[in-house]
Amino acid sequence: MQYKSNIDFENIMRMNEIAEVYEMTRQNKKAETYHINIIKLCDRNPKNEKLLQYKIHSLNQLNKPYKSLETTNELLNLNPNSLIALFNIIKFIRETSYV
Repeated sequence: MQYKSNIDFENIMRMNEIAEVYEMTRQNKKAETYHINIIKLCDRNPKNEKLLQYKIHSLNQLNKPYKSLETTNELLNLNPNSLIALFNIIKFIRETSYV
């Protein structure tokens, strides 16, 4: 089972890189498709810290801040000291703050 998780992690890393290239070249629909697939792969192993980090990134790229915040809570349950989670909370507060 660990082997399958490693394969998923490698695939997600590559898919994220491809999505970034599509974003840089303004091929947003293609990037969106990759982010949706990344989320699906991450959902296969919801207790993996690295996969949750990629899921948070993809949710943010898809402009789903509330779902991203829910996933951030899952990440904090696994690792209360996660900087990725804390930065995502700060990002959420800044974007939703009207002050």
